[in-house]
Amino acid sequence: MTTSASRHAPAPELHVPGAALAPPPLLRAAGWAAAAGTLPYLALKTVWLTGGTTGVTDPAFLADPTIGALNAVTLAMDLVVIVLALALTHRWGERIPVWLVLLPMWVGTGFLVPMAVSILPATLVSAVAAGAATNAALEPWVQPLVYGGFAWQGVFLAVAFAGHARRRWGAAVAVPAPPARALAPLLRVIAGGGTAMAALSAGLHVAFGLGTGDPVAIGVETINAALAVAGAVGVLALARGRGIHRWSAVAAGWTGSAAMFSWGLYTAVITMADTPFDASHPVGGMAQLTGLLGGFALAVAGLLALAGTGVARPQR
Repeated sequence: MTTSASRHAPAPELHVPGAALAPPPLLRAAGWAAAAGTLPYLALKTVWLTGGTTGVTDPAFLADPTIGALNAVTLAMDLVVIVLALALTHRWGERIPVWLVLLPMWVGTGFLVPMAVSILPATLVSAVAAGAATNAALEPWVQPLVYGGFAWQGVFLAVAFAGHARRRWGAAVAVPAPPARALAPLLRVIAGGGTAMAALSAGLHVAFGLGTGDPVAIGVETINAALAVAGAVGVLALARGRGIHRWSAVAAGWTGSAAMFSWGLYTAVITMADTPFDASHPVGGMAQLTGLLGGFALAVAGLLALAGTGVARPQR
């Protein structure tokens, strides 16, 4: 028998495991560590933007208007990293709209993970072998400092995001289910196109690396190719949804697609802006362009695959 009180009782709220609790201290520490990793870069860029020449051997380098614009943009990006790192590791961050977390984190992952696994090691090896800076306009210590800061940010930001994602979207990721029927054809087309672009990008990266004849460049381009393959494999696994470890597939698809997109976009910007950093090569440029297209397509396919799980999620 239903009483009047039970008829008018509010519906129970969906419980997201762990979401009601404050992030653990170690997770908050990772956020603060990621934020601290921005300080050397922010200090150096602030000096440059205010007329200083610390770390620069050729003052004309900073006088270039495109360099000034890039310095301002990249300083702003590192400020975003601070906000993002704290948002990922504090309760107030779980109230931020999804896209304001996912978009900057995806782009940031794409920039920072390759910094940690390939660009920083390659820079250090090249600097030791050459005994000088790889950029003649900068003091030898500048690039290791900057790239080291980026790698530091990438490691701790990844830890912070992993904890945030498990708390906020754990059920949506962990429970496999076929995509909605209306989305299935679109998902197949986008995933297939993204995979084709990723495969082409991977092949071009390897070809470009081998063409240089430089062992360091070959190593960097091989890692770029591996990230492209990982992105495609992860997203295809999500799209098929057959007996897979969902978190591994999400991590591979997320990281690989982000790396392709972010560095492809960066290459396009510095090429079109005709900056001093532009060292475009036909094969290398095509590797980045196909990566830009493939990374975006794979990201869309991954989101469609996860949206098809059918798991109810609280609105945020």
